[in-house]
Amino acid sequence: MLGIPSLSVEYLKVPCSGPADLTGYTVEMAVLPDGQDPTSGDWKPASWIGSDAAVLIGPGTGLPLTKGVTYRPWVRITASPEKPVLKGDLVHAE
Repeated sequence: MLGIPSLSVEYLKVPCSGPADLTGYTVEMAVLPDGQDPTSGDWKPASWIGSDAAVLIGPGTGLPLTKGVTYRPWVRITASPEKPVLKGDLVHAE
């Protein structure tokens, strides 16, 4: 499990791979307390950093972290007609 200080502003990255280069597709991420599934309003625009989906987290972003909470990042890739949703590794806000 990755530990990130709740005061840090940084990119949270989730490695993504497939049968082809995914970086040409639209990517979104949701970062929620572990055990919660994302709903339509949870998805935030993300970007590609290499083959990792990435979203900015921390104070002043759309995804602040609360100290002591463990989060699960989710990745959604729009590759019409498919729209796969992937789970990232747990992140603990310290």
